[in-house]
Amino acid sequence: MRTVYICSPYRAKDGAELDRHIEYAQALTKQAIEAGLAPITPHLYMTQCLNEDKPQERAAGMAAGLALLKKCDFVIAGVKYGISEGMSREIQTADRMGIEVVNADKLRYYMECKERQTEAKAWDYAKACACNFCIGSRLHSCTGYDCREPYNKAFEYAMKHSNLL
Repeated sequence: MRTVYICSPYRAKDGAELDRHIEYAQALTKQAIEAGLAPITPHLYMTQCLNEDKPQERAAGMAAGLALLKKCDFVIAGVKYGISEGMSREIQTADRMGIEVVNADKLRYYMECKERQTEAKAWDYAKACACNFCIGSRLHSCTGYDCREPYNKAFEYAMKHSNLL
């Protein structure tokens, strides 16, 4: 399961806007889970124990969030309500680290493209390694016998271990 960092606005001018931002972050987190991802949404939980109005606590929370971001596979940026100062810092950090930033509205398309890329790489792996899967059996793909079984085994192995591709 890929780990993703959820980046969306938190700070607000009033209670209604804060509620809207929290609901949006929750919706993005749910969207990530439904896409089969493991989301990290620091502004949903760090704000429960740190006070946003105290600069020292806000800075500590932001630093902890950035440390988490650096361990993620990619960032989902929820820009529906704009890009806040904190989000800008998170996006810049991701860019510097070479971590991909995906617009939340394009997540489904992004995931479909990644799946197709993974599948294509797995087929390439299967083509290159199918003979390794027939060693010890009576099937020899290199001599023209039926190689579907080792080919499919190689493909299944590559899909299961897609992080190695």
